[in-house]
Amino acid sequence: MNHAPLCPWSIDVSIVFRWQDPRATKGNAFVMQSILYHNSSGAQAFTGNLKKKEVHRAITLHPVKSPPHMYRLHNYMRGLQIQDLQQERLNLHRDIYTMAKQLEIPLENLKNFEIATGVPLFSVHPFTKEYPGDTEILGVPAGLCSFKPRTGDEVIPWDFLSRSEYSLGDSNPRRRIHSDIKEGLEDITREVMASINACSRQRGRVVEERSTLYGYRRVDSYGADTILDLLLVYRKYRGRKVTLPVRRHVYLHQHFTGLEIRETLDGEEVDETRRNERNDKSLQNIFRGGFLNLNFNSGEKDPVNDKVVHFVLPLAGRYEIFQRFLQNYEEVCLTSGEKTALLVVLYRHKTENSFNQTIDLIERLKYKHRSASIDVVPLSGTFSRAKALDFGVSKLNNDDLMFFVDVDIAFTEAALYRIRTNTLLGRQIYFPVVFSQYDQKVVREESGKQDTFAINAMSGYWRQFGFGIVSLYKQDYANVGGFDLTIQGWGKEDVDFYEKVVKSNVKIFRAADKDLVHVYHEVECSKDLSKTQWSMCMGTKADTYAGIETLAKMIYENPEILRFAKARRANLSSAAS
Repeated sequence: MNHAPLCPWSIDVSIVFRWQDPRATKGNAFVMQSILYHNSSGAQAFTGNLKKKEVHRAITLHPVKSPPHMYRLHNYMRGLQIQDLQQERLNLHRDIYTMAKQLEIPLENLKNFEIATGVPLFSVHPFTKEYPGDTEILGVPAGLCSFKPRTGDEVIPWDFLSRSEYSLGDSNPRRRIHSDIKEGLEDITREVMASINACSRQRGRVVEERSTLYGYRRVDSYGADTILDLLLVYRKYRGRKVTLPVRRHVYLHQHFTGLEIRETLDGEEVDETRRNERNDKSLQNIFRGGFLNLNFNSGEKDPVNDKVVHFVLPLAGRYEIFQRFLQNYEEVCLTSGEKTALLVVLYRHKTENSFNQTIDLIERLKYKHRSASIDVVPLSGTFSRAKALDFGVSKLNNDDLMFFVDVDIAFTEAALYRIRTNTLLGRQIYFPVVFSQYDQKVVREESGKQDTFAINAMSGYWRQFGFGIVSLYKQDYANVGGFDLTIQGWGKEDVDFYEKVVKSNVKIFRAADKDLVHVYHEVECSKDLSKTQWSMCMGTKADTYAGIETLAKMIYENPEILRFAKARRANLSSAAS
């Protein structure tokens, strides 16, 4: 190992990674270059992706010139050691599982099982942090048949992987392979090749990966199953030299390592000491107040539920829809005592004369709930969602938690809780994925009206590319750069803002929220929109009509639709030719 004085401006050391027998590399300069790996990128060495075979098979890595890069390498290698320990733990669980089956010991009895009198199988209590895990789950032998479906509905389909990914579980059966799946496949392939070449030097041969032709993938309750068709090159360099192309199928099972739960408060993990202190204080306050006084309130502020959510709603016209929104807001926030505030930024509509009616409706609600924080701010000019939200933000304080919402959104108390927990000041902005309803005239069954919060493939879809509904603090809004106020009309301002957040130092938390539903309404795309906005608007209009299954059923039941489409395509082809 090379050493240099530890100083804040330069470090020139090598990282010891794995030990290999030096006798196996004697006289082999190429192998020495591989295991004593030197990266020639200068100051940029080991600053990129560390998941490379050069890094994994090396004894030393050189050069490392920066302390942060040193710590990064150290953390990465410690992570690899953790993976090895987790694999060893799984192997031990599998041994226990197999022996329990052989000895006909019920798996549910293993938690408190004793090997001999006074000698427990696990020396710690099942509900402690040190407990090694549930053998009934972790000990299941590795294989592609770990999960055994009992009915046809439980059968998990395979996704086909080639240049694209083909999946039955997605509304778009053919899509690009996502980055997380690509990274997972690269990790799998690298580990497989390392396993194949583990004894390559002793045997005088090496197997190199040429490409992955295709594969299959699925995820069940035990882990991820993968089947790959690999094109390999077999090279024998000892004795008679041989080079042959080889195709091999690889069958892999990656087992889940168990559920881990961490409690966080404002983004910081709550350790056992803080948790016990909080519990002790709560109990002391309860007993101090006395059960006869029914004083079960600890007197301490709830760091989550005490956060005030400031709704900012841009609005122009749509009086009846706004009535429904206010009714939802009253039931969820005002009647139940939720700590919220509502700010409506109101424009006059070009054709709908409901400006004064909307203000009267808000005033009546304020009179009914006099302690509620409800305000309306009128703005003049042409409606602009970006300007409306930006003006609403200017009325709030830097540490206020804001929720940009549309009048079409229906929500519950659970959505408010997620807004409070998933939005962290100076650290994280929450972009929930909203469930959007299809045209109810098309998908609604004759049996009656559907529940607003009914989540299924027939009633609607998840707006994966919708970024208009967002919760954040005013301080983060300003630091990111806010909305582009030059954008007029429908859409695009949310995509532009999302891209700003991506490029900022603030993290994005994005997840599907079943308690935020975009209630269906007809989409009108103005011809005055720009080409990009009009294309986005028409795409949203098509998406919200109905699901694939409903559309396919309509075509099967009405063959003239297909005949019209074929005739139209033929006319377009003949006109083009």
